[in-house]
Amino acid sequence: AGAAGAAGAAAAVKESGWVPMKTVADIRREKNIGAPRLNDSLYRDIERKPKVFNPLRVPKSLQAELPFKSKPKIQSARKRKTLEQKRAVVVEGVEKKKRSLVAQLNAIRNVKAEARREQRKKYQEKVAKKQAAEMEWRSALSKEARKRKFVLEGQAEKKRARKFG
Repeated sequence: AGAAGAAGAAAAVKESGWVPMKTVADIRREKNIGAPRLNDSLYRDIERKPKVFNPLRVPKSLQAELPFKSKPKIQSARKRKTLEQKRAVVVEGVEKKKRSLVAQLNAIRNVKAEARREQRKKYQEKVAKKQAAEMEWRSALSKEARKRKFVLEGQAEKKRARKFG
């Protein structure tokens, strides 16, 4: 429908003698030239450098609090292979660092959890002591109130006895 309409329009234009300007697309089509391409506009693969993270540094104050097993150890190069190196399962340096780091973090977490438990225990003891003191005060107060009540009842009974007796 579009091509037939364009051909009809072209025939009508020729009869009237008026010739329209050629569009840029018509000129490009005649000369077999494609649309201009800017190098900046072309798609290309994105090249990214792999992210390198700094090694996690455990502060010396925390290292001092870690148990010996979890402390980072600086070892000099060995001449002979260790038993772990001779084994079939090989743990690479990165994996070994990850494991030791996880062990250190777990040790720190355990120490903190122990401190929280101790703190909670102290708080509970403090609250229990406070509650015991309050219960003692309440019992003394109620004892005193009962004593006053019985004294007043006794006095009232004495008055009634004198009046009717």
